[in-house]
Amino acid sequence: MLANATTSARPTTMDSIEEKLKSKYNITTLYPAQWPEDKDHSSDEEDTLPRTATAQPIRRSKSRYSVLEHGGSYQRNIPGAERSRDGVENLVQKDEGDALGTYPSVVQVLRQRGLPVEDDIKLRNRFLLSSTTFSPSLFLSQVHSSASTDSLLDGLDFLSRSIEKKSASLKILVEANFERFVGAKATIDRVYNEMTGVGKEPESPTGARRLGHSRGGSRSSFSMRSGSGQLSGALQLKPVPNEKKKNALVKESEYGVQGIKVPLTEVAVKAEEVWGPALGGREKEESLKAILATVEKNRGLFEVGSAIQDAMRRKDHDTIVEEYTRARKYAENARYIVEQANYRRAQLSDADIHQVIVTARMWADVESQVESFKRDAWKRLVGLHFAKQQPNEGIKADQHLELISLMLELGVEDNPIWIWLLSRYDYLKSRLKATCERSRVEVEILRRHLANAEKPSLRMVSTHLRSVAAGGPRRGEPAKLDSVKVIEFWEHVHASMTALLSTNGGLLGEIIEYWDIAQSFITGRAQKSLPMGYNNQSSVHHQLSSSNIADLEKGATELVSTLREHLFSFFSDPPIEDISLLFSPLPTTPTPTTPRTPLSAALSPTTGSRFRFDPNNVPPPSPGRGEAWEKYAFWPPHSNALSGSHYLSKCLILIGTAANEMASLRLPEIGSLARVDEALRMLVGSVRERSVQAVCSAWNADAENLKVLEDWTRDAERKDITNMPARFLSVQSFLLANLQKIMYVTGSEGVSKAAVDVVVPPSNKLLQMVRAQFVTSLYRTFSGMVECAEKGRRALGREWEVKGDDLTIEGVDIEDSGWARVDATKQARSFIFG
Repeated sequence: MLANATTSARPTTMDSIEEKLKSKYNITTLYPAQWPEDKDHSSDEEDTLPRTATAQPIRRSKSRYSVLEHGGSYQRNIPGAERSRDGVENLVQKDEGDALGTYPSVVQVLRQRGLPVEDDIKLRNRFLLSSTTFSPSLFLSQVHSSASTDSLLDGLDFLSRSIEKKSASLKILVEANFERFVGAKATIDRVYNEMTGVGKEPESPTGARRLGHSRGGSRSSFSMRSGSGQLSGALQLKPVPNEKKKNALVKESEYGVQGIKVPLTEVAVKAEEVWGPALGGREKEESLKAILATVEKNRGLFEVGSAIQDAMRRKDHDTIVEEYTRARKYAENARYIVEQANYRRAQLSDADIHQVIVTARMWADVESQVESFKRDAWKRLVGLHFAKQQPNEGIKADQHLELISLMLELGVEDNPIWIWLLSRYDYLKSRLKATCERSRVEVEILRRHLANAEKPSLRMVSTHLRSVAAGGPRRGEPAKLDSVKVIEFWEHVHASMTALLSTNGGLLGEIIEYWDIAQSFITGRAQKSLPMGYNNQSSVHHQLSSSNIADLEKGATELVSTLREHLFSFFSDPPIEDISLLFSPLPTTPTPTTPRTPLSAALSPTTGSRFRFDPNNVPPPSPGRGEAWEKYAFWPPHSNALSGSHYLSKCLILIGTAANEMASLRLPEIGSLARVDEALRMLVGSVRERSVQAVCSAWNADAENLKVLEDWTRDAERKDITNMPARFLSVQSFLLANLQKIMYVTGSEGVSKAAVDVVVPPSNKLLQMVRAQFVTSLYRTFSGMVECAEKGRRALGREWEVKGDDLTIEGVDIEDSGWARVDATKQARSFIFG
């Protein structure tokens, strides 16, 4: 029977030994296959010297207070204990079973609920029963959110049984080790009293007995018996000098450190003075090395901003685009890092955060510089206006394409092609309107000066009429055809017409050039050489919308119509009465899309114009005397038909050429601006008719004065007649030749060979008007010749009655043959056609 008891007790003893071994070394089996990973880093503070070939490792002895350190073995014997970041274990387990016995793992249930208990330790501890921060309400609401009443009651029973088991185990543990607990408590009290009682006077036995009674009254008799000797030793303290009170563990002595506080402070200050610079320098060195490494790694990132700034200062557009593209790539890389982190739901590393922050600062600086540069580029683009025929100084004809290409490379929201075309249209429209209005006012100022001047004398008329007789109509000098003021008027009118209608340097040439450029952008020819931008983001600007195309066509038609209406009004309407436009300067603040026009360019439409305006000498309105020229705004007062026909023929050639060029643009018919070619035909016909009427009116007045061509001088080839017939023939031929140019809009200069011809032959009514005027001039001339034959010099007026003029025959003027000059006083010899 004893053997059986021994045999039955042996397995139990072996099982307990195995459990103790497992608990001692924190292992799950006595035969492990590998070393546990959590044992690689021991928390015991012990120094082991390296092994040698002949000696074993020498283990240093531990301090006798090592039991109080954090690496004690008592903390490692708890299975499932959690280790903190500094390697110290605590009593809170990583996971535990459900306190109500429903689930085997609380952490697994919380993970299924979607709570980040693995990352957030504080949140996990609120669900673990072994933690001091355990929250019953939170535990029930999350772990047992779907539990029924019966399951909760079963869990309550399970929890009660578990508590009873643990309480019984704890009771057995306390009863078995009660004496040890009391001894440890007495030792701790004695040590505490010694530390706090340094320098105090010993208490009397009565007080000691009273103290012992008060302390022992609350303890059991067993505690009083075991600790009576120790308490009596604590009360029999020897007197201690007062200077040792500073080492007492009390607040008054700063818990024993008051004595060494001042030396420690002095040592710390001295150490800071000696080793501070060295240690600080090393820290600065490490910091500088880290910064230098970062800068070297991201050198290109830090150089982008300064490179763009330098390129902007040098106006190096290629470098600006290149550096801006590189900055965009850096920004995209940083954006990709953030997007990937968001996609993976992971936190960025310190290096990635630094990379993103540096890139963001770089991109903010680059964006600020580029936006400022874009604003300047927009101003330059909308103010860039040129003419290929006469390029402005410092402005190239294709500079607008360079700026448009630059804007497309940098990336803009608005279409730079459309913005430039719109600004160009606004510029041409405002310039055309201002030039037309100013030129008409200038012409009216000159006309009023002539109207208020004296009428030219017959001697001046004779001089002007004889100017075409010397070398024929082709050799006559325009400056001698009329007075200086009249010629200045005609020159100004012709210069104004040239500035408006010339295809080489005139406004019409710029309009045609603008429409050609617009057509190239509409058809897409010009966009072939333009860039698509970064990642083709500017490709949307390569094609104009249908509304933009319609606006361009309408704008070009409006420009042509404005020019046509000005010409029609200038030649068809009577002279204007309001000249206040010349006193009001042009606005000095232009619209954003219109560059400022200088005042000098506004007063004179062409360079070198002879127009001069004196605001202190404003001419009054033209007096109404019933003259024929009073109803023509383009005709200078007191002008003869010779100068008028000469300059009007040149103006009609300009108008006819311009009309053909404008019709060749083939602008679409838009609303009230339909039939542009028909309107141009009407313009040419109306201007031609008014010009012929004005020339015929002046021709009729000049026919009465053609008798002044008679000076009673014999013709060099026919001695039986004077020079009067030849001079009359020259005048008539000159007028008819210029009238032919006016009516048929032809001449030596020729008309531009345009694709569309809007010049039609003159009507029969106009031809009949010229024929009738020619016959009338013949009859009036013959009448004047007869009058000269009958009256002699008296027929020419009082201006020729003075002796010594070119009609008086002197003795020295008579040649030997007697045929050099005819005596005007003798009627028989002066009547040539009798």
